[in-house]
Amino acid sequence: MAQIIFGMAVPHSGMLGQAPEDWLTNGARDRNNPELWYRNRTWTYDELEAERGAAFEPFLTIEERTTRAARCRAALDEMAAAYQRANVDVAIILGKDQKEIWPDQSPSITIYTGEDVHNGPPQRPVYAPDHHVVHKAYPELATYLIDKFQDAGFDLNDLQAWPENVWMAQRQGMRPDYPVVPHAYSFVYHQIMGDNPPPHVPVLFNLFYPPTQPSMKRCIEFGRVLREAIEAWPQDVRVAVIASGGLSHFVNDEEFDRDVMGKLASYDYEGLAAIPNGYYQSGTSEVKIYSIVMMALQQTGAQMNLVDYIPCWRTPAGTGEGMGFMYWSPEETAQKEAAE
Repeated sequence: MAQIIFGMAVPHSGMLGQAPEDWLTNGARDRNNPELWYRNRTWTYDELEAERGAAFEPFLTIEERTTRAARCRAALDEMAAAYQRANVDVAIILGKDQKEIWPDQSPSITIYTGEDVHNGPPQRPVYAPDHHVVHKAYPELATYLIDKFQDAGFDLNDLQAWPENVWMAQRQGMRPDYPVVPHAYSFVYHQIMGDNPPPHVPVLFNLFYPPTQPSMKRCIEFGRVLREAIEAWPQDVRVAVIASGGLSHFVNDEEFDRDVMGKLASYDYEGLAAIPNGYYQSGTSEVKIYSIVMMALQQTGAQMNLVDYIPCWRTPAGTGEGMGFMYWSPEETAQKEAAE
């Protein structure tokens, strides 16, 4: 029978691929964004600065940016090492499409049932190698999961072939002859799996775009069904469940992030579901799929390992991204408990 032996929640921010000298360039985008989500409502940048002042100005120096960038790199390297230690046979990768492949539709939850996943240019170097690579998905497991979720009352979208990544083609001015996978997945392949993922199932959630966003409660239930389905899969394989996405962004909220990480560490589903949905908007919506990892790993007894948490700012009003690097390993937890 299949065993869930590893879980991970990792940010996939483009800032992780920027030199610290370039972090502030995205501040112009934040200043021009008329709908910056922060604490259950949208703000203009001027409103946000009036509310928070210029409290984050001290963190914008090149020295601060360099230090935080180095911490992010070290944390990402440890996450990749933890994944390698887990000796994974199969992975379930949870992410989203950010109008990259579906500019005109937003399916709530989708499972990819095709054979191949393509990565490479024009994805930026933080997301992909400098050449076209093809990774193998796991159609048999994907179809099995759809059947299990349908039985449990989920109506899912079946993605049988990747559409063109139109967002990337427009942004980079290149149209490759292969369908580049959305960045939530390419980041995991490249940065965590060293461009050598095992057979895996990509699951896409509409986290950004109303009205078809699954709620936190629905994502938690998805995690329960996923866990039960994997445990019933007859193959003798070691399975990882990996969520690709960030904590608070594009307005950093360190208090919120630390509260969420505490709830994740304590398996506090009710606490996560009680947070108003207005907190889970824009990039911060990616927290929802962290709960799926938590649910999948709970019965293994794994403790959450917080490798690091680094708020990374790019304007005085505190826009930027909260980088939280965490994983669950029941085997490492058991080793730690045995040594105590």
